[in-house]
Amino acid sequence: MTRLLKTAVVAVSMGTLAWAPLAQSELQLHDVATELTVPWDLVWGPDNHIWCMEKTGRITRIHPNEGTVEEVHHIPGVYQSFDNSGAHAMMLHPDFPAQPYLYVNYTYSEFRGRLDKLTYSLSEGAVVASETLLDELPGNSSHNGSRLQEGPDGYMYFCTGDMYMAMIAQDVDNLGGKVLRMDWDGNPAPDNPFGNRVYSYGHRNPQGLTFSDSGHLYLSEHGPANDDEVNRIVAGGNYGWPHIEGFCDTPEEMSACDSLTQVPPIAAWTPTEAPCGMSYFNHPAIPEWENTLLLCFLKQQHLKVLHLDDEGESVAFEEKMWQQEMGRLRDVLVAPNGRVFLATSNREINGWDFLAQDLDDRIVEVVNPDFDYDPLVPRPIREVFLEQVAAQTSVVNVVFPQPAHTDVSVLLDRTVDEVSFRVFDTHGREVMGADDMPLSVPGLLNVSVAHLASGVYVLRVETADGHAQALPLVVGRR
Repeated sequence: MTRLLKTAVVAVSMGTLAWAPLAQSELQLHDVATELTVPWDLVWGPDNHIWCMEKTGRITRIHPNEGTVEEVHHIPGVYQSFDNSGAHAMMLHPDFPAQPYLYVNYTYSEFRGRLDKLTYSLSEGAVVASETLLDELPGNSSHNGSRLQEGPDGYMYFCTGDMYMAMIAQDVDNLGGKVLRMDWDGNPAPDNPFGNRVYSYGHRNPQGLTFSDSGHLYLSEHGPANDDEVNRIVAGGNYGWPHIEGFCDTPEEMSACDSLTQVPPIAAWTPTEAPCGMSYFNHPAIPEWENTLLLCFLKQQHLKVLHLDDEGESVAFEEKMWQQEMGRLRDVLVAPNGRVFLATSNREINGWDFLAQDLDDRIVEVVNPDFDYDPLVPRPIREVFLEQVAAQTSVVNVVFPQPAHTDVSVLLDRTVDEVSFRVFDTHGREVMGADDMPLSVPGLLNVSVAHLASGVYVLRVETADGHAQALPLVVGRR
């Protein structure tokens, strides 16, 4: 679905300085998907689709060009209060779908949340199992956070809110108001600063988490009525809440600063604007935005572009885009080819639903029409899986799965890009085959056997150089 919404010219505002862009990109907004219900978290998948989790717990796979929405799961038992509790964070395993796991955080009662590991089935095209990694997380009607990110060190990072219990943010034995660092089974990373899952503490209600290309971790969090923050996260860092709000700049805070070492934010805003999802951007698709943090805002309804200094340690200047043009913005996603996607949050039940337009909630793409984007063609998940398998093994002439239900694959030499094959039944009759069949993944033959009856067969594969191999094949119907 492509519907032109707005055109904006990027210009850089440097506080009270004059408008002084190095160049100007004329950006356009296009609807990608519509009629969603508070899309809370957007993830770019290895299949070049947008994976989306809505606040209701519905998980969908969205074609970024055509806008088709495929539901893959609806988390059962998601508790939604009158305010913000619900489904809050999602990520795919770094080796998805070879490791077929999704990770989700959500509230399941008024005062409890959990982190689950979901198993996705290629044959079913849906989630088929769930395992709880962290149960009995503190929860509340709001202040639950959260976001999940893969770190460059291979660990999972998970930020949580203080659940309206401010002092737990200072307790390094409590999981609320923290950034956690874990392996993919939810265990503490072995070199964490406190010997448990906690990586940093003193956070209020973080809802944005992103890594830069240089490996810096940034977090956005809501302030009370003042001092929304963006922080650069370091191991063991104390970010002050509830003793310090924003910078240490009031008499009360200064006395607290004498007894604790606070890591100050790199940006703060008073009055509050309600920062939410955040992504690092560093791509020539929009040259004015290189080395920036793209940060969504709810209350002030805009996208803020935070230009970082060369070291990534401070915000040099910022610009504000599309204020009150799309309503509340919940998340921002940057694809590997520089495409940018925004998620609106206008159908919330906490009093903001008056903002909802006919097609809300939406995923909207930010497009630079003058840039030639790499295509990143959306692909079936099975194709991604087969490519991963072919790349990770040196074994050849292996048929899998056995028994086959719908498809069968054969691992061949990685240099093979075309084969002829025949399938014979136990009476020696040819039941299917093809000549000079190009392989979508070199070294991997994938064939549908959905029409074959259950039984034992022989699969004969011949490469272009005349090398032939006869392999056993078992087909079983469920």
